[in-house]
This record gives sequence, structure tokens and C-alpha cells, in this order.
Amino acid sequence: MKRTTYIIIIALVAGIFAGCSPLSRQISKHRKVKSVFQLKARDYYLQGLYAEQSARYNEALVHFYQALHHDSTSPTIYNSIAENHLRLEHYESAEILLKQSLALDPANWDALNLMAQVQLRLGRDDQAIKYFKKLTEIDPYDDDARQYLILLYEKNGNSKGVADQDEALLKLYGRNPALLDRLAGIYFNNKEYEKAKRYYLEILKDDSTNARVLYLTGRIYEIKQHTDSAATLYRKALRYKPNFAEALDRLTFIYRMRSQWQKIIDLYTPVLEADSTNRAARVLSAEAYYYLKDFDRARGLLQPIMRQKKPPVSVMELMGRIELESKNAPQAIEIFRKILTEDAKNKFAWMFLGFAYSDNKQDVEAQKTYEQALKIFPDDASLWSFYGVNLQQQKKYKESVAAFEKTLKLDPENINALSGLPVVYETLKMYDRCDSLYEVAITRYPDNALLLNNYSYSLAERNKNLEKALKMVQKALKIRPKEAAYLDTIGWIYYKLGKYSSAEKYIKESIDLRINSAVVLEHLGDVYLKMGKINKALEYWQKSLQNKPDNAKLEKKIQELQH
Repeated sequence: MKRTTYIIIIALVAGIFAGCSPLSRQISKHRKVKSVFQLKARDYYLQGLYAEQSARYNEALVHFYQALHHDSTSPTIYNSIAENHLRLEHYESAEILLKQSLALDPANWDALNLMAQVQLRLGRDDQAIKYFKKLTEIDPYDDDARQYLILLYEKNGNSKGVADQDEALLKLYGRNPALLDRLAGIYFNNKEYEKAKRYYLEILKDDSTNARVLYLTGRIYEIKQHTDSAATLYRKALRYKPNFAEALDRLTFIYRMRSQWQKIIDLYTPVLEADSTNRAARVLSAEAYYYLKDFDRARGLLQPIMRQKKPPVSVMELMGRIELESKNAPQAIEIFRKILTEDAKNKFAWMFLGFAYSDNKQDVEAQKTYEQALKIFPDDASLWSFYGVNLQQQKKYKESVAAFEKTLKLDPENINALSGLPVVYETLKMYDRCDSLYEVAITRYPDNALLLNNYSYSLAERNKNLEKALKMVQKALKIRPKEAAYLDTIGWIYYKLGKYSSAEKYIKESIDLRINSAVVLEHLGDVYLKMGKINKALEYWQKSLQNKPDNAKLEKKIQELQH
């Protein structure tokens, strides 16, 4: 057996030291002397190979070094010495030998491969990558070198390097679903969404039912704000994988942003049919019914969760809002107070508790609630603004001014303060401040119909800048054409301008939409008086007085007209 191995080695070395060896190309005019050295080098090299085959690496090194002494121009000898140093974990020695080999033949595959392995053992990933890249440049089909590159890139978090190698593999071997998927994932994580989308779409050409890829492609469309396409892909993903939680979540998010509440209900109906205990489906469906004002269904979905020993705070908040919107203020108060016993720093619970007290005509309790909340959240502009509204409703105007002004210091854009404070200024006859703040507010919110209407009405009441007031309320009505208060405002401005037919038209439209408004009924009576329709004026004044019996000024007007 040993003799056979030895013969094989001889044949192998004969090839190395013949035409394919760099030594054969180094023969010069000293051919005879050189040939003697080559023969001796070959003999020592053969002995080295034989020792190496028997795993006697130190002995092999002795023979290889003898071969090198007789021929220092052979990269093959340097490589063999280096390889045995590598086996013996003499990495620095191997590196020195391989540098000499590469100096003789920079494209020597064995030397490059061994050098890459040495750099790996020394923990020099950058150098290992350099040599593995050279190997793939010499032989693009060197899959081992390419896999090492991929592993090193992955280890060092170089996703672009991995992507480059995957791209090369695709060019070499053609379509491969695993490679396409990995490439798409890399580009997705690197936010190179167009590249990621291209590869995901390639995968879908082969398998249009791949729910995960449909979902990821949808995410790209959503990130690019093509939400219609994203929603279509999420729906397809759910068709092939109905319990795909991520696709459900993203589709729900899109529907919520668009206030498409019925679509959310339709989305979760089959989920609840399959599992009636699915809490997320119950809560999201309940929220959708809440926004559709179907409070009974919303309440019904939440009640099983509310009966649990400790229902989630988010569920209690939603149930509290349902009771608040259903005009069940006492139940809402109970729920929000319960939330606060568990979490005194729940800002929204404080806010909604204040709303519930106000709805229950408990303005003083609402005031106390906001004051308690502001001790916990002293710099919260929203709470200060609602506190200001509460004080305004109680006709505590000076305190209301202070609360609103504090709001605007904290948040100059706060719409509650920008719309509420001018009304208080007007009530206190601080007209310059009123007009100045309205101008600021409308500059910030030029399309806010409420601000436009309120400023218009304020000017009309003072017979000031009526043409400007008319333009503003006309703009407000373009935004909200069926708003009763705005129709009354434009009618009242026409009244002030002496255009009584136009005034009658708009104020009657307002009454059709809001039949029991004492102010609007009185306005129509005033219009009829100017039109000389005394009986009609009396009729609408009396209707107004029935809705607001404590209007002494109106009562006096009626008495004067009757006499």
C-alpha cells in the first residue's frame, strides 16, 4: 500500500516539476546546474509529500525546507510548507511563506486559498475577505470561496457584501428562489425598497400564493405610500393564510387611517366566527362599531372582556368612551374613575372623566378633575385647554382667560385655545385682543370653518368689517355647507347689510336644520320686522321665548311691538 502511494506521489510531483511548474519556466543559461537543483528539490519534495500523507507534518516540513533550499523559485514548495505550518497552527510562519509564494505567482490559486485560511485563523476578517474575493475573480465558480465570503460578510454585518455575492450567484446559476428571497430581505432591511420589490415580484411570478412574500411586497408599497396596492396585497396574503397576524394588523392600520370602519368589521367577522374569544378581533371590531355610532354592538363585543377580573385598561377606556357617547355619563364616570384607581397617571382617563362630569352637568366636579390632573401633568396643553373650556362654561371668564393663555404658552397651535379664548375676550369686551387672536388663529388655520364662522359672527354683532365677515363665513360654508350655525351667521350678516331677503333665506335654512335654537328664531323675527311682516316677527319671537323664557330683552321687544 505504501509503495502504491509513493508511486502516485511521484507521478504527481513529476507533473508539478515538469511543464506546468513555474520551475520549468525559470531555466536559464545555467540549465545544467539548475537541473541538478531541480532534481534534488524534487526528491526532497517527494519525501515531504510522503511524510505529509502519513500526517507526519514536522517531518514533512524538514523535507520541504530541503526542497526549498535547492529551488527557491517554486510557489508549489512555498505552498506546501505553508500548508503544513497551517496544520500545525503556525499561522504567522505560514503567512510569511505564502507571501513569498504570491510574490512569485500573484494568481496562484493554492497560495490565495491558503492565505485566506490563514487570515481566518488569525481573526483578520478583512484580509480573509480580500483573498477569497481574489479566488472568485480567478474562478467565478469557486463556490467554497464565495460561501466563505458570504459567511464573513454576514458575520461582520456587511449586508451589501452578501447581496453582491448573491447577485453574482444568480448570474452564474440562474433563478433560485432561496437566493431571490435572501436578496429581497437584505434590500428590504437596508431600505433599498425598489430592489427588494423587484426580487419579491420575481418570487411571486413562480408562486403567487406565497403569503409572506405578498405581505412583504405590501409593506414596501405601504412604505412608499401606495396604500391601495398595499391593501390589495395584504388581502391576497390573508386569502392564502387567513390567520396571518401581521397582514391583519397592517390592513387594519390602513382602514383605521382611512376611517373605513365597516371594512374593519368585515375583516374581523370571520376571525370572530372562527374564534369568538379572540380579544384583538373583539376590541378592533368594537372600536369600529363605536365610530359608526352603533354603541349597542360595540358594547356587546366588549362586555365579556369587561366581566373579567381585571380587564385591560385599553378596553376600559374604549367602554368608557362608548358610555360617554351613548349619553350614559354615570357609567362613563364609574369606568374612568376605576381606571384612575389603578393608574393615576393615565392622562386620557383624567380627560374623559372631565368630559363625563361636564356631560352629566357636574361642572364643578369636572373642574376639580382637571385641577387634579394638572397637578400630575402641569405642562400638558390639552388639559389646560379643556380646563379653560370648563371655566368658560361656568362663566368664570377671568380664570378661563388664564387657563387659555397658559395653554397657548405651552402650545401656540392649540386649536381649543385659539377658538375658545377669543370668545371669552369678546364676552369681557376685550375686542382688540379678541380680533388680534382671531387673526393669528386664522393665519395658522386658514381652513378652519369654526374659526371663520366665529370671527364672522363676532364682527357682525359689532357691525364691524361686514364685507370681510361675509367673505369668511362664505368660505366656512364652502367647507361645511349644511352647518346650521354658519347659515345663521351669513343670514345675520345679510341682515346687518340690509339685504333682508337673503337674510330670510339663510336663517330659514338654519332653522330647518336646528329647529329649536332660540337665537336663530329671534334672528328670523328681527328680519321679518325689518321686512314689515309684523305678525311673522311676533310669531318667531314668541317661539324663541318658548325655548328661552328668561330672555328679558326679547320679552320687552314683544311687548313694545304689541303695543
